[in-house]
Amino acid sequence: MKKLIPLCALVAACGCQQQVAVPTAQQLIADRTLLTEWQGKCDTGAYSQLAPAQKSNLCSTTQEATISVAQMSSGKKDADFFRANTLRK
Repeated sequence: MKKLIPLCALVAACGCQQQVAVPTAQQLIADRTLLTEWQGKCDTGAYSQLAPAQKSNLCSTTQEATISVAQMSSGKKDADFFRANTLRK
């Protein structure tokens, strides 16, 4: 009986956990502070120690958004370089 009460308390606590609302890649791209927050959670924070399958479920949109932001930044730099070299002053 002494072992049953803590076990019931543990089951009750686990059952009350909330689902994590994972933002979409579009939301992360639009809000860079949210992207930075989720990168921290996935790289070194709350989700960094999860099993690979769970981490993939929670962090895949963060990885997609990070890649998209890097591609957009690179494209902007290339466009700026091209514009600077083709326009005469």
